[in-house]
Amino acid sequence: MTQHTLSPVTLATCVEHSLHISLDGFDLSRARLYGISIVDEDGAARNEDGALRITFLAEHGDVYELLEAQTSAIFRMFDAAVVLTCGWAAPIRDEDDDDNETSVPPSQHPERRRVRLVVVVGDCGVGSVLRFADTPNEVVTDAGAARGSLADAVTNMWFDSPINVAQAGQDSALQD
Repeated sequence: MTQHTLSPVTLATCVEHSLHISLDGFDLSRARLYGISIVDEDGAARNEDGALRITFLAEHGDVYELLEAQTSAIFRMFDAAVVLTCGWAAPIRDEDDDDNETSVPPSQHPERRRVRLVVVVGDCGVGSVLRFADTPNEVVTDAGAARGSLADAVTNMWFDSPINVAQAGQDSALQD
């Protein structure tokens, strides 16, 4: 595999642009995992069609189970992995607020917004792009500063996933 220097957030922006064109809405019922092959690094930086090869790998109703599934390990064959998920987002308040809204799940929050999240992880790090249903022509990017259980799970998937090497048996033709 070729070593690429494209920043994770630039790659995430290109992936999200491509997926946005092909996806219908913000209501995916299952999280998806894709493998990304970079075909044209300069083209990816300009969001050009054909700059990336995006390969669907798996989907699951629970994003964490998707990331932990042994079958998802196929992502290691690619330049980067992408997690796509949809859900509800709500404003994060300071802990000092006496407001009762901090204990309300995002899906029940009065200021909730439907969101689609694309997270890219590869050897250069993690980047993500959010797009909200109520402002679909705008994106919010994060160059790896996101915190929380999903950010940890995606980082661990790429950087801490075990690599299992199959050993040839005694009668193998691979022996000397």
